[in-house]
Amino acid sequence: MTEFTELYRKLSNSELLKIIAESDKYNPIAVETAKMEIDSRRLSPEELDQAKAFNIERERKKKFAIEHRHRQEENIKKSASALFDTINPIQNGTRTPEKIIGLITLIFSGIAIYRIFREFGMLRYMLTDTDGGGLWDFSMIGYFFPLILLSIAIFLFWKRKKSGWVLLSIFLTYSAVTAIGLFFMNLDYQPTGIPAFDSLFPTVSPITYLMSLIFHGGALWAIGKENVRNIYQISKWTMFITIGSTIAGDIIYISLIIG
Repeated sequence: MTEFTELYRKLSNSELLKIIAESDKYNPIAVETAKMEIDSRRLSPEELDQAKAFNIERERKKKFAIEHRHRQEENIKKSASALFDTINPIQNGTRTPEKIIGLITLIFSGIAIYRIFREFGMLRYMLTDTDGGGLWDFSMIGYFFPLILLSIAIFLFWKRKKSGWVLLSIFLTYSAVTAIGLFFMNLDYQPTGIPAFDSLFPTVSPITYLMSLIFHGGALWAIGKENVRNIYQISKWTMFITIGSTIAGDIIYISLIIG
């Protein structure tokens, strides 16, 4: 027996085969223990093929998830670049408030539509499951809150409503504060070494959250400019109250989730 024996007895056939196939990533003792555990199970050729096929499919899904994340990062970078061009003080000509509002509306409408499309399956399940009344708990409300908030906010913002400015500011502040928290949470994150767990929760680069902070923070700064606020009849005091109360609420929400 080795220090890995008890742990590896609980792993599936596919997880053990993954350790063996990727032996260069693991402690030699761990690899040898995985081989002994597989031998002790006396698997049939069909069971071995099934476990190998499962690993191939899992790697395909993992690769797809990584590519999807890279596409998201590129979309954020492109949107951030377009937003930066709008708010950049060193540029030829001056962006009018209406142009800033138009660009903000266009960018975040696209983001809202993309998120609705991505979460459509989950939303349909939550709204049509007659036996799932208890599914709308605190965590699920928190999960869908940004999407619902953004969809309402961007419509009202486009209609030049004061409430639209307030709601969009809440969304941007919430997103920026959340990005800060996730950035520090993932800064020192290391894979556990357990294939099933690591594939379920893939590592996300802290740069992604940093880009999200810059993107949402930049948008908040853009709509907080006086000439934009004047269109929505938002005073500086209202702006500070909106942003400050959102930061406080976000911190309380995070503490409740962690606690």
